[in-house]
Amino acid sequence: MKQSVISLIFYGIISLLNVDIVYAGSKIAVSTKVRGTVEVRPNRNDVYQKLKTGKILENKDQIKTGNNGFTAIIFIDDKSTLKIKENSEVEITGKRTKAKISKEVFMDIGTLRATVGKQRQGEFVIQTPTSVASVKGTDFWLSTDPIEGDLLITLDGVVSFTNSITGESISVTGGDTGLSLPNGDLSIATTDPATIPEDPSEAEEETENELRIYFEGPDGEEKSILIRY
Repeated sequence: MKQSVISLIFYGIISLLNVDIVYAGSKIAVSTKVRGTVEVRPNRNDVYQKLKTGKILENKDQIKTGNNGFTAIIFIDDKSTLKIKENSEVEITGKRTKAKISKEVFMDIGTLRATVGKQRQGEFVIQTPTSVASVKGTDFWLSTDPIEGDLLITLDGVVSFTNSITGESISVTGGDTGLSLPNGDLSIATTDPATIPEDPSEAEEETENELRIYFEGPDGEEKSILIRY
């Protein structure tokens, strides 16, 4: 319910803002939730800074969460979302083609949940040191560790899961789990419900919330809009 409300609010805000501000080529997503320690490094700059709820994210921004960190982001073209859990390091990239954004997410370590709207082949890809997950439209969890490998849990839809060492691929459908290891092993099994990570946003109570969207105005100054819902 909350995600639906946030999505409606977000698109309402876009209609209020100058289209050139929000849909300029490098602007690809916005943070809708931030908890704990979460930092962003804009476009591979040297310095990380605190990520705020409502921050508009750009191509090649890097996000890092601490021990208690969590953030949710939504892509501005199709409402696809990423929920990034604690101790994760992620880079988001996007290439605009007409009204769509071809998205590629690089995750060095950590855990995320991706809920992806219908895409054309290759429009949403998550890459780790061990694997590549290519998505058309689905809901899944992906955990990666450079030593232990990758665990992909598909909740709905289908994910093409490729081991980068061997090039071997499998299709992981809803209810199944794929395992990809640094030694090249790739396997699939029925999901054990106990292995599904907890989604922090689903445990929150239905209370009044605020969403402040930050953007850069024509004069280069930071501006914001506050929405209560």
